[in-house]
Amino acid sequence: MGGILAAGVGLLVLLGGGGVLAHAVSNSRQEIPNKAYRENLWRNVPVESLLPAEIGLQGSEKRLGDANGERGWRRVAVSPETSCDKALSGKLAEMAAKSGCVAAVRATYLDITGDTAATIAIVTFKEEKAKSDAVNLMGQRPGERPDHVVHALAAPGTKWNDGARAGNGGNPVMDMDAHSIAVVTAGPADGRTAGRLPQPWGREADSQWQDRSPWGETANGLAKTVAWRLRDLISKAGARR
Repeated sequence: MGGILAAGVGLLVLLGGGGVLAHAVSNSRQEIPNKAYRENLWRNVPVESLLPAEIGLQGSEKRLGDANGERGWRRVAVSPETSCDKALSGKLAEMAAKSGCVAAVRATYLDITGDTAATIAIVTFKEEKAKSDAVNLMGQRPGERPDHVVHALAAPGTKWNDGARAGNGGNPVMDMDAHSIAVVTAGPADGRTAGRLPQPWGREADSQWQDRSPWGETANGLAKTVAWRLRDLISKAGARR
């Protein structure tokens, strides 16, 4: 009887040990969010991954690594500066100064035709709320002159400058701990000014807005692309351990 009891106790101990081992293995496979990594994504990920040599429009249905997703825009300049004051302009610059802007990583791209330039900035704030506040600043109604959000980063072989900026866009990185937003300004690479139509086409303010609107659509598309890229990098570059 005693032997049977001892055997039963031994079996329980063995089962209990197996349960502990299984629980430990299960825990080892858990993905624990690395908050500090995501808050400092701009510092932890190389610029070649943040703003690669080539980039193409993509969204939630076209994820990072798609062979057809990384084309259409060629990087022609990268700023060595990460100062928010030097990168941002207009109301966004004012808001960023008040909201605790940490860094702005900036690069300029040319589209496949070489006719359109776009400066992209990945802006990181101290607090999550600042992302939505920044996006809300970028709405523009027909007839309004655009309040440009990023200073144009000059690139060799172009006349891209602040005076050529025509449209803007922005999109937040969809991660609570990545306090970052992608903002873009786009315009003619040859330096000409959009939104100054001659008469009779430029009689109405709305006509001038319509002349700039294609660059606004381009800027919004690029901002969305970069934001989705960053969300993918958080998942793929070890942000969850």
